[in-house]
Amino acid sequence: MNIFPLSVRDIFRQGLLLALVGVFLLICVSETVVAQLPQSGTASGRLAIPLSGIWKFKPGDVTQSVSQAANTDTDRWTDIHVPANWYLEGHDISGIAWYSKKFTLPNEVAHKHIALNFSGVDYTAEVWLNGKYIGFHEGYFQAFSFDITKAIVFGKENQLMVKVNSPLEKMVEDWSLHKRYIKGIFGHHDTRPGGAWSARGQEKNTGGIWAPVELEIHEAALIEDAKVIPHLHLSENTADAEVQLHIGLQQAEPLPAKIRLKLKPYNFPSTQSVSKEIFQNLAPGFNSVNVPITLKDPALWWPWDQGKPNLYQLEINVVANDQVIDTKTVTFGFRDVRYDKANNEWRVNGNRMFLRGTNYIATQWLSEMTPARFARDIALMKSANVNIVRVHAHVTADDYYRLCDEAGLLNWQDFPLQWGYKDDEEFTRNAVRQARDMVNGLFNHPSIIAWSLINEPTWDATWMKTKYKHYNKSQNKDLTDKLYQAIYPLDKTRYVHPFSASAEHPWLGWYSGSWLDYNQPTNVSLVTEFGAQALPDLSNLRKIVAEEDLWPVTDKQWDEWEFHNFRRQETFKYAKISMGATSAEFVRNTQEYQAKLIKLAAESYRRQRYHPVSGIFQFMFVEDWPSMNWGMVDYWRSPKLGYYALQQAYQPILPSIEWKQENYKRGETASFELWAINDLHTSYPGARINYSLRNGKTLLETHKLTTDIAADSGKKIKTVSWDNLAPGHYELIHTIADSKGNNLGVNAHEFEVKP
Repeated sequence: MNIFPLSVRDIFRQGLLLALVGVFLLICVSETVVAQLPQSGTASGRLAIPLSGIWKFKPGDVTQSVSQAANTDTDRWTDIHVPANWYLEGHDISGIAWYSKKFTLPNEVAHKHIALNFSGVDYTAEVWLNGKYIGFHEGYFQAFSFDITKAIVFGKENQLMVKVNSPLEKMVEDWSLHKRYIKGIFGHHDTRPGGAWSARGQEKNTGGIWAPVELEIHEAALIEDAKVIPHLHLSENTADAEVQLHIGLQQAEPLPAKIRLKLKPYNFPSTQSVSKEIFQNLAPGFNSVNVPITLKDPALWWPWDQGKPNLYQLEINVVANDQVIDTKTVTFGFRDVRYDKANNEWRVNGNRMFLRGTNYIATQWLSEMTPARFARDIALMKSANVNIVRVHAHVTADDYYRLCDEAGLLNWQDFPLQWGYKDDEEFTRNAVRQARDMVNGLFNHPSIIAWSLINEPTWDATWMKTKYKHYNKSQNKDLTDKLYQAIYPLDKTRYVHPFSASAEHPWLGWYSGSWLDYNQPTNVSLVTEFGAQALPDLSNLRKIVAEEDLWPVTDKQWDEWEFHNFRRQETFKYAKISMGATSAEFVRNTQEYQAKLIKLAAESYRRQRYHPVSGIFQFMFVEDWPSMNWGMVDYWRSPKLGYYALQQAYQPILPSIEWKQENYKRGETASFELWAINDLHTSYPGARINYSLRNGKTLLETHKLTTDIAADSGKKIKTVSWDNLAPGHYELIHTIADSKGNNLGVNAHEFEVKP
C-alpha cells in the first residue's frame, strides 16, 4: 500500500516549476482539498495540485446512477487510499466501485483552465463533477485527462465522483478464448491468483485508482504531448532530435507565441547545451509543431554492459506576451536500435549485441510498487547479468521505465494481450487504440527497444487444440495483423514483433521433452520464454500455506498449492522431480532442477549466438504475488538457486562448458568442450584459460593455456576428456582471465561417475 501525504514539495511537478510569486499552500481539511493560490496579477502557468490521500469508497452495482450514489451521504462511505488497488485496501471485490473526493478552488483562478489528470485506473472510469458528466476512459495503464473548467464551482466545495469498473470475464465454456478486456496478465495468466485454467483464475481483482490523481491549473495554451525522435549519424558523429509537439489552444482567437527549446545533459557532467527558438502562430484547438535540433558529438545512450546510459533533458517553453505560459520537460537518450532478421543480429548504436534477458511481472497490484522497489529489482537483474527485460504481457508503472533509462537496462515491451480474445471489429478497434496509447505514452524511453503485440495468439497456439473444445485455428489472426499495421508505421525507431510465437517458447523439460533436450541445436532466433518452477525457501513457503499444508497429501491441500500456481503434472511427470522425505528436501529438489535447467539452456543458446540465436529470455524473474511459480526470485525478493545459475550463465564473458551426458558409468570417457563467449566490444589478446578437475575436495589436475579472444565472439577452445574415472562426484572448473591475470569469468560443471 502506498500513501502519498500532501506537502508543498509535492505540489510542483518535477521540471515544471512555474514563475510564481508568493506562496502556494495546500491544506487538507477533513476529506476536502482547499487550495490557496498566489495573488492575482502574478506570473502564472501550469500548476499541479495532488488529490492523493484519503478518498471515500463504496462498492456499487451496474444499475446505480451517480445521483443515487451521491445521495447516499458519501461522508459516511469507507475511507480508501488513492492511489491504491482496492484489493490492497482490504476490498476483495470485482466489478463496480464508487470513489468520491471533495475539493475547493478559489475565485482567483476562475479565469484559468482546470484539468483533471489520472495516471492510471483499472479498468474503466466514468467521471462526474458536481453531478455533471465529465467523461469515460477504458484501459488500465494509460494516463488520461479531462477539462473540467466549466463544471467547477469556484470558491465553493466541489464533489468529484468516479465510477470504476474492473469486471470479470464471462465464465462460460472456453471463457479464456473470448476475453473482452485488455488487461494481459492482470486478467488471465498462469502467474495470477488461481492460475490460468481454474474457476478461481480471476480472484483477487486488480481494480482501482492505482496511480496518482491531480488537478492542473494552466493557461490557454498547453503542451499536451512532446515526442523526441533521435536520429544518429554515426559516421559524422552528429545526431538530430526531431521534436514533435502537440499544443492545445483553449481560446477562440489565435495566439502568437514563441517556442523555446533547450537541450542539455541530464545524468552526465558536461557543459554542452543547444538552444533554439521558433515563432508559431497557435490556432484554436490542436496544433502540431515539429522542431529539429542538431547536436554535435552526442553522448550516446548505451545498455549498462556496453557503455554509459547517457540521457539528455529537453526543456520546452511556450512564451506569449513575454510570459512563459507553459513548460514541459522531456528526458530521452540518443541511441539507435536495429534488428536484422535475415542475419539474426541486434545492433545498438551500430554495435552487434546479444540479448541476455528475463521475463518480468513486478506485482499483481501495480500500486504496490514504489521507485525504491523497482530500483531493487533492477539492481537484482543487473547483478544477474541481465541486459534486457521482457515486460511480460502488460504495461507497468512509468517509474520502472524511467529507472531503466537511468540504469541502462533494455526493455522488450509487450502489449497487454494474452492468448484469446473476442474476434470482432469493436474489440480490434479498441485494441488498436490502446496499443497506440502504449507506444505514444512510452515513446521517449530509450530503454525500450521493441514492441511485441500479443502473446501466443490463438491462431498460432496449436496447443490450444487439446485445451479448448471450440478452438478456431484462424481466431484473432485479423486482430494480430491490424495491430501490426497500426504500430509499425507509428514508431520507425524500434523493432515491432507482431506476436510472441509458441515456437519461441520451447519449455523443454517442463511442458514437453526433457531438460537435457536443451543440449540440441535450435532453429529459433528469439527464445522469449524458457524455464521451470521452483518453490521458495521454506521460511517463505510458510507465508503462503499453513504449516499443516507444507507437505500436501489430500486433494484439498493440492488444490491450495495449485491456487498458488504450483503445477503438479509438470513437476512430477515432465520434470520428474522427487518430493524427497521432508518439505525442506522438496524445496531443494525443485530449486536444483530449476537451476540446472536454466544453466544448461542459457549456455547452450549462448554457444549458438547468431547461428541462429540473437536473444534469450528466461521465464520468470520474480513472483508477482505470494506464490510458488516460475520466479527465480520469490515474492519477498529472496533469490532461489536458479538466480545464481542464471547469474553464472549470463556472465558477459562466459567460460562455457559443453557436455552431452549428465552422468557417466565407470569406464566411459567423460568428454567436454571448453568455450569462450565474449558479449563485450573489447578484445582480450593473450587471455589466460585455466581448467581443473576436482573429486570432492581433492584437486586432481589443473591446466593452463593462452588464446586470443576477439570482441563480440564465441569460439570453442579445447576438447578435454578423462578415461576410467573412479566412481564419485566430480567438478570441472573453467576460468578466463585477461593477459594480466585479472578475472573475466568463472564457471563449473558437476557430474557423477557411477559404479
